[in-house]
Amino acid sequence: MAFDAVSVRKQKQDKQSAAIADKKTKVTAIFPVTGITEKGYLTLHAGISDYYAEVFKPKKYDLDRVTLEEADQIEAGSWEFMRQYSASVKEVFLNFPESNKTQQHYFRHLIETTRDPFRLEMLQRELLNMQYLESHYRKLSSWIWVFGDTVPELERHIESALQYSSIYGFEPTTTVEKQTMLHLMNNPGVIAHEEE
Repeated sequence: MAFDAVSVRKQKQDKQSAAIADKKTKVTAIFPVTGITEKGYLTLHAGISDYYAEVFKPKKYDLDRVTLEEADQIEAGSWEFMRQYSASVKEVFLNFPESNKTQQHYFRHLIETTRDPFRLEMLQRELLNMQYLESHYRKLSSWIWVFGDTVPELERHIESALQYSSIYGFEPTTTVEKQTMLHLMNNPGVIAHEEE
């Protein structure tokens, strides 16, 4: 039997493709999340112990509209938080998918109620733009994780961190946002809407 280099190469490529596909669908151990409590806190497991975390969205600033003095205050407040907050904290940066379902719903309502053909065309075009952005655009977002060995300790750490809310904002996150964030962290090569 003759050696067939093309079929050998194809088999090797198929194995590599299967290995890559298998790797993309596995959940890695970046953050060993075991569940979400009734209060919405993440339960994590490391070694033989469980611990808890809460995730916040930091306040966003438009640097084009912030004065130099305000920028200095923001930077000083951030450094003060990092120096004085003694518990574990982690800031995670991710390319997060765009989510504009609420705006799309509103534009659909406007489309259904308008009678002006020119305005209708503009609304439909804007709705298509939003749908395109939601399926293709990803923006850099940051998330602040606060940790605790127990739920009461986590709540004390949250209360301590909230003292700096004038700088960081510490906006709450929904369970869906936490799940999407964890999905993106644990499956970096897979886009969130691929599995829906």
